[in-house]
Amino acid sequence: MVAAISASIHYYKSRKQVYFLLTCFYGTFSIGGLYWMLYILLFGYSPQVFYVSELAWIASFMFLLTLEITISSSEERKFKHPAMWLAPLFCIPQFFLYITHGEIINNIFICGITMVVAIYAIRGLIFARRQKGRLRDMQYLYMSALVFIFLEYLLWTSSCFWISDTLTNPYFWLDFLLTGALFVILPATRKAVRP
Repeated sequence: MVAAISASIHYYKSRKQVYFLLTCFYGTFSIGGLYWMLYILLFGYSPQVFYVSELAWIASFMFLLTLEITISSSEERKFKHPAMWLAPLFCIPQFFLYITHGEIINNIFICGITMVVAIYAIRGLIFARRQKGRLRDMQYLYMSALVFIFLEYLLWTSSCFWISDTLTNPYFWLDFLLTGALFVILPATRKAVRP
């Protein structure tokens, strides 16, 4: 929520579409987490019907993808690199693991969207690193998006192999890292769109 408020303040000051999309990304991601947290606090267990949080998270990934598309130049969109295939090589096997632990339709949407976000992030990162000046600063946004998606996949994978409800469970540590990665996206975006 703090990141959503901060991004919305940046949008209010600059009126740049990128900050609006970032606000929507943070806001929808926060709504998914808030629903899950409130449900556990009120009822004492994870929600059996989790479509509210899942739809919010799918929407957040769509906003992140839209942000990547919006910020990219036409030259960048034409750019292709073999490293882009790393995303499907990583995401597709994970998808097959996730469908053994959850719903197929939801996993198709989430894994599909996050895979495309990762593909665009890899493309943008490689393209930006070949640029000079301000265009090179876009690498930080793509890097932060890629780290966010990678940590999200690690978090999902660790949830498939639940160990305990204590801090010995890697899930909690990955969740802490993911939260940190969320906060890094805002300064990376600011660096990418500064004049």
